[in-house]
Amino acid sequence: MGTATAGLAAVALLVTGCGSGGSGGSGGSGGGGADAAASGTPSAPAGTAAPATASTAGAASTAVGAGVAGRPADPCSVLTNAQVSAALGGASQLLAEGPSTERPWSCTWGSRRAYVSLRSVDDASFAQLTANPAFRAEPVTGIGGGAVQLTRASDGSQPELLFTVGAGHYAIEAVADRGATDSSNTPAETSAEQALARLAVAKLGG
Repeated sequence: MGTATAGLAAVALLVTGCGSGGSGGSGGSGGGGADAAASGTPSAPAGTAAPATASTAGAASTAVGAGVAGRPADPCSVLTNAQVSAALGGASQLLAEGPSTERPWSCTWGSRRAYVSLRSVDDASFAQLTANPAFRAEPVTGIGGGAVQLTRASDGSQPELLFTVGAGHYAIEAVADRGATDSSNTPAETSAEQALARLAVAKLGG
């Protein structure tokens, strides 16, 4: 009887140990899936992504921009809220909304009235944008390795500045009034874009 009891206890102990190990493995696998979903990469498995945070988005941007030397992992660290607000005249305070989870290496600073966005641009998109006949492209000197100011060819509205620092291409867009659709704010917006790009170059490894 004593021998039988000891044998049963040993079997129970082994079963319990196997159950615990399986649970731990499942938890580790689940954590990886949540991180992949939060990163927004094409290889992420289908499912509900965890709420976006600066740390998860920063990790995603690090993976996407690993080949760009000297660039911060967090795009929102390139410019301060005060710098962005001042560039658009200081009438409203623009606050960083956190790294984008939809675009690789992108940040937006915004208020109810205005916003500024900074994002990375791949080689193909940079070439397409600068050659697109729908936009007027004007070279701008003194910003990184070269910059081009884009505006709509039809009416001079919707300015956006493309610039290069090292191996990376970037776009910065300033919108002084979300409700405006004409070119009345273009001078102020282009001035803000170029001023902020000059500030950003130093943080981007230029």
